[in-house]
This record gives sequence, C-alpha cells and structure tokens, in this order.
Amino acid sequence: MELVSGMLRRRLRSAPFYLVLMAATAITLIPIIWVFASALKSNKEIRENALALPQEWRFQNYIDAWFGASFDQYFFNSIFITVTSVAIVLFLSSLAAYAFAKMRFPGNQMIFFVFLIGMAFPLSAKLGPLLSLMYELNLANSRLGLILVYVAGSLPFAILMLRAFFQGFPQELEDSAALDGCSRFQFYLRILLPLSKPSLMALGIFVFMGTWNEFFQALLLINEDSKRTLPLGLTAFQDEYFTDFALSFAGINITAVPVIIVYIMFQRNLIEGITVGSLK
Repeated sequence: MELVSGMLRRRLRSAPFYLVLMAATAITLIPIIWVFASALKSNKEIRENALALPQEWRFQNYIDAWFGASFDQYFFNSIFITVTSVAIVLFLSSLAAYAFAKMRFPGNQMIFFVFLIGMAFPLSAKLGPLLSLMYELNLANSRLGLILVYVAGSLPFAILMLRAFFQGFPQELEDSAALDGCSRFQFYLRILLPLSKPSLMALGIFVFMGTWNEFFQALLLINEDSKRTLPLGLTAFQDEYFTDFALSFAGINITAVPVIIVYIMFQRNLIEGITVGSLK
C-alpha cells in the first residue's frame, strides 16, 4: 500500500508539469492542423466557417497550386539557393572558426568580434546599405546575389557556434597529427571535420530552415517571377482585390514539406550536435 500511495503522490506532483506540456503541444499543433485542413477546403468553406473541417476533401488544391503558379520553378530556385547557401556557410564558417579557435595571429580576437557585429544590428538597419551594394555590384535580381546575402547573414552565428565547439578539442590532438606529418589543412579536413559532424549537421539544419523560409530580403532583391523562391511564390495567390485562400494554404503546406522532411531525417543529428556542443 505504501508503495502504491508513494507512486500516486509522485504522479500527482508531476501532474501540473504534464498539463503544461499538453497545453503547449495543443497550442503548437492546432494551428498546424488548421492549415492542413484549410488546404483541403474551398474558398467558400473557408470564408463561411474557417474553423470547420472540410465537407469535401479537395486534394485538387495541391495540384492547382503547383501548376497554377509556377511552383515547380519556385521549388527549384529554393532548393538551389538554400543548398548552395548551406554548403558555403558550412565550408567558410568551419575554416574561420578553426582559425579563431586554434590559431594565434595578430588581431585574432578583434577580427572575431568584427564578425559578431553582424549579429548586433537588426535586419532593418542593414537593408539600406545591403540593397545599395547589391545594385552597385549588379547582383540584385539574381540567385547569386541572394545566395551571397544569405551566406553573409548566416556566417556570424555559424562562426560563433563552431568556434565554441572547436575550442573544446584538446591541443594534443593537433600536436599528435603534426608529429605524423599532418599539415593544418589536412588536420582540418581529415580529423576536425569528421569529429565535428554532429555540430556541422545541427548548424546545417539551422541555416537550411532560416534560408528556406526567408521572405523579406528575397522580396526586396528579386523582381523576376522566374527567380522567385517558394515564400515569394505564395504571393501569386493574392492580388489587390482577391486572395485565393485555399491555394494559399496548399502552397504553405508544399513549402513546409521539405523542412519537415529535413527535420525528421536529421533530428537525431540536431539533438546530438546541440548536446555535444553543450558538453564541450
């Protein structure tokens, strides 16, 4: 009896914690379910009762959204820009973080803090000079210009994260590699990067999600429809007098699918990378 009563008391004490978790889960899931349900309704159903379930499951909305607004081109643009940006950020940030963490040279700390200044200013404060620079370099309205903007915006955080991780590696590891005739770049390529895979994967997921969903900078830099990304492509379903809510919701779901797939595939790497980084 005492054992049963003890278990009951422990469960009662933990009940508020689980209630808070259930409430947080409901707050998170209800909007997601609503968006997916709305994508299967007609515009009339959405306007009459936005919270009701679909009376008729209109999967045709996804087909109309994909072929009615050049979503295949938008999808390609998003994939190309995002994957390229992630690859460049991982390569450059890992090199810079290794230099700041393990190499001693004049101005090491000062240059590192100069990189971090990019995180101190809000996006609105950087848009004017950024747009002016892109137009002067003839990089506005191009995929290359958008990639460079995303890479520059992601580098400060990426360098900060990887530098903290690299500092946790013992110096003896690099010294042993040097005794075996390993150069600094060989150590970086053959030893440091393989050991840093969890952190690199976690960083890659963060950069992927941020770049994939970015809207404001792409809106200001891209004018041609053929160069739009998926978030920009969602504006094709609205004009001055009418918004096609059904196709907009379908387009939102199409845009969200790659992020969900990437997270499901690499969530273990994300958790491992964050855990390893905190332990270091």
